[in-house]
Amino acid sequence: MANVQGTLASTYTARNRRTLFRGMDFDEPVATRFPDAAVKAAPAPRPDSPPAPFGDLTQASIQHLCSLVEQIVPGRTPSTYEKRRRGLRLLFTHLETRPGADWQTKWEASPFDGDKALPVKTFVTSDRAQDRHDVTSAAKLAFCARVIQPSVGGFRANTFSDYPEWFGPASRDPALDVFYAAVDARPDLGLSYRIRIKFDVACALTTQGIALEHLTPEALLHYSLECRRLGVTHGARGDQSRFAALGAWEILHSIGHFPPGTPSTLRKFIYTGQLTPEQMVDRYPLRSQAVRQVIIDYLVRRQADTDYITRDGLARLLAGTFWSKIEKICPGQADLTLSQDVWDQWRAEIAFWEKDRSRERKNIESILLAIRGFYLDLQSWAVDEPERWGSWAAPCPVRPQDLKGFSKRRREMSRRMADRTRQRQPLLPDLVKYV
Repeated sequence: MANVQGTLASTYTARNRRTLFRGMDFDEPVATRFPDAAVKAAPAPRPDSPPAPFGDLTQASIQHLCSLVEQIVPGRTPSTYEKRRRGLRLLFTHLETRPGADWQTKWEASPFDGDKALPVKTFVTSDRAQDRHDVTSAAKLAFCARVIQPSVGGFRANTFSDYPEWFGPASRDPALDVFYAAVDARPDLGLSYRIRIKFDVACALTTQGIALEHLTPEALLHYSLECRRLGVTHGARGDQSRFAALGAWEILHSIGHFPPGTPSTLRKFIYTGQLTPEQMVDRYPLRSQAVRQVIIDYLVRRQADTDYITRDGLARLLAGTFWSKIEKICPGQADLTLSQDVWDQWRAEIAFWEKDRSRERKNIESILLAIRGFYLDLQSWAVDEPERWGSWAAPCPVRPQDLKGFSKRRREMSRRMADRTRQRQPLLPDLVKYV
């Protein structure tokens, strides 16, 4: 059956047009699955007596900083100490050219701090790799000695392979020594993971200017969210979906560092259960509040005949894949009546995955079916409740040719899934041995 209105056709059949979303891929960025995370996160307040294991060095002379090298990292060779002092002179001579009354303000006025910070080695103009290495080591010394408190972005712009090993002894913090010992007592975690746990705590303390006793659950969550926002969580490679400090949280909880009643994992601390329709839609910043509200109302109306996963999938497709991209193509679009040009541009936009434009999307029909269901539901509800839904009844942009061959492609998809199962089933016994 078809109802032609203007240049677009509203087409539907007796076929079940509901879409199953379990196992379906989505590529749209989602702010967070934990909507209250940002509310709970808070950097640690500046303590009355900030950590200063070598005294207040915020206005210390370069000569005085160089004299502390052997105390900050004891047990090195004379030539190593000379390289560290040379790096300090290079770095702080450069910072002296920046405005500010102390080293902290000079650092903040440099390009080495903030979300888009540059590595400190970038100011080195010589061709000597040793100079760049010495300057990076100098920044590490300055952070360990609490001369400078970098932002998370400023810290992570540099590569510090052994920062926890420097920071621990330099901090002279008995509580931190206990934490390090607790981490080392967990050989089941693996060496690289234990180093990462120490690194996360050392970085959190450095960037917030606190000792371990002031590291609250809220402060560690703040560090975790900053790493996630900047895409610098270990293994993230720029991806903004990974939390940092998951292992650090569990170790701190196990040694009784956090207050009684604190959940044992970071995710439990911020997870508040299933999202409401409003929270599902608000993961995507839609300009049109009217369209935002009708999608929310649609999800509420569908609660009676769908499960949570289906509604979450609908929210991702309707608010993320569909309408947020429509608004990018046509920022002034305020209703559901789309021109053919806008629809064609949207079809071209979703033909490939957003994260990898060379990868063709294979589940377009599932997206189109969800959109068609959205339009047809609004049309049918408008007949029964014109005062509520009548203004949103619009021609369905999904045309018959858009779904041509869908049944055949779905059979091919099922065949590929069955082939993968047959290929991997013989490996199941080997997998069980290692699980």
